[in-house]
Amino acid sequence: MPEPGVRSRIAVVLEKAGVEVGPREPDWILEEASRLASSDDEVERLALDYAARRARGEPLQYVLGTAAFRHLELSVGPGVLVPRPETEVLVERALARLPEAGAIVDVGTGSGAIALAIKYERPNTRVWATDDSTEAISYAEANRNQLNLDVEILCGSLFEPLPGSMAGDFDVVVSNPPYVSEAETHLVGTDVLGHEPGHAVFGGGGDGLAIVTTLVAEARSWLRPGGWLVCEIGHGQSRAVVDLFEGAGFTGAGVHKDLAGWDRIVEGRKPAA
Repeated sequence: MPEPGVRSRIAVVLEKAGVEVGPREPDWILEEASRLASSDDEVERLALDYAARRARGEPLQYVLGTAAFRHLELSVGPGVLVPRPETEVLVERALARLPEAGAIVDVGTGSGAIALAIKYERPNTRVWATDDSTEAISYAEANRNQLNLDVEILCGSLFEPLPGSMAGDFDVVVSNPPYVSEAETHLVGTDVLGHEPGHAVFGGGGDGLAIVTTLVAEARSWLRPGGWLVCEIGHGQSRAVVDLFEGAGFTGAGVHKDLAGWDRIVEGRKPAA
């Protein structure tokens, strides 16, 4: 194992850069370098390289190449959004609305986090996923193959790549769409702005809800009668998104909070008849 001083040097690099990091990040960086390198000198070189990347604001998940999400370890990197803990609540709500052996589509899947978590936790479910980014699709497919989970992953915008024969077949449509407005750019971390794909963060339309609006309008035709749309939202958007749901004919539109107490999920049901 490398000398204990390596961890201290990693911590110094991060501290000097002024990057906001968790207290265990030096340990995680050193552990990953130790896993990959074959000698103490290589461990030190690799660990300090990781620390330098993190000091430049690169997300830790990009540096390490993995992100934890519910029960899964997912490969992530440039070109794909890092899955967030708050999105785990989205999975919980989707599972609550999903019948055993039902059908669900994850629209805008990114790394595949939502779709793969649902398949892992509900093996009898039929799961589809779409994304319009070829980079994101490559990560989703790699994660699917690594986890050996049977998820159909299709490249295209929103519902466009799904076969028309599947319209009205889904029990649940779930999505974590881009929803941040341009006016909120100053609230987004520099690690996100400088490294994560903007098309997966900013929703457009001034209020950030342009893509959400299209998603809600199109989702109903893909759901069976009584099916559910479950969507992640941003801070301060719950009232506007509930209005979108109700305007599109969804009933029982409700809001659920994340673990930090923020409104995070809106869900609504397609009428049964």
